[in-house]
Amino acid sequence: MSTEKNNPQHSANIHASINGQQEVFSPNQFFGIPSQVRMDTDITTHLTINYGQDLKNGTHTLTHTQFGIEYLDATGSTFTHPVAGTIIVKVVGNNHTGQLIGLKVDGTGSGQGSKLELSGSYLIVVSG
Repeated sequence: MSTEKNNPQHSANIHASINGQQEVFSPNQFFGIPSQVRMDTDITTHLTINYGQDLKNGTHTLTHTQFGIEYLDATGSTFTHPVAGTIIVKVVGNNHTGQLIGLKVDGTGSGQGSKLELSGSYLIVVSG
């Protein structure tokens, strides 16, 4: 994976909310391969998106049933069950520009746990 921390080409402007409370998510480490991207903060918080396949050049619209996601919050809670939303990824060469639209992720998969909502965008230069 591309691990160029602080590469000026990498960026993320992602808003996270857990049970209606804003969560600070300011990644400064970015990793990527054609099938997956990951963003890490200086603390334990991270976001991993698995596209489910290598993405080739073009624009890809992935519904919540087509991608995997893992979000680890600052308290150590993990959210891994997408229940709504879309990710649009534009791939040009090694640049993956993603837009998170109305993502809702359940913490337990049962619908009874904490709820995470994500929105925003990212640019990650992937390797491979």
